[in-house]
Amino acid sequence: MLLDLTKLQNRSTNELDYSNRIMLDKSLYENTDIRDLSEIDVSITITRVTDSSYEMNLQIKGTMVLPCSLTLKDVSYPFDIKTSVKVSNDVENDEECVKIIQNNIDIIPIIWQNILLEIPLRVVSEDVSDSLESGDGWKLIRED
Repeated sequence: MLLDLTKLQNRSTNELDYSNRIMLDKSLYENTDIRDLSEIDVSITITRVTDSSYEMNLQIKGTMVLPCSLTLKDVSYPFDIKTSVKVSNDVENDEECVKIIQNNIDIIPIIWQNILLEIPLRVVSEDVSDSLESGDGWKLIRED
């Protein structure tokens, strides 16, 4: 998904707002713990900082389905990410800055990086207490 910055670069406005629902391609999360990903609500505000640099504030909301660490059942894990990213025409001096290419910014990599950072190390299903007392061919006799 490309965002057009022409209005900001032409000084028609000092701030741009975008809101959209996007669906990420399943091939992105094939090699991760994410089993499924809902539609993602993205709200973006881009403001001018200098003539060639901008600040992009993002809010990313959605739900990912992850495996339970104990039972491997599907667990819905909602996320609400708020982040800020620097955007510039000249990124040679700053590695954290996103480069503007032909007056556009591709926001899919930015969204995907933030979702990856939000994946928890461990998720436990709410009904896991029942499954800890017995399993396939075993039964808990005593805790000690």
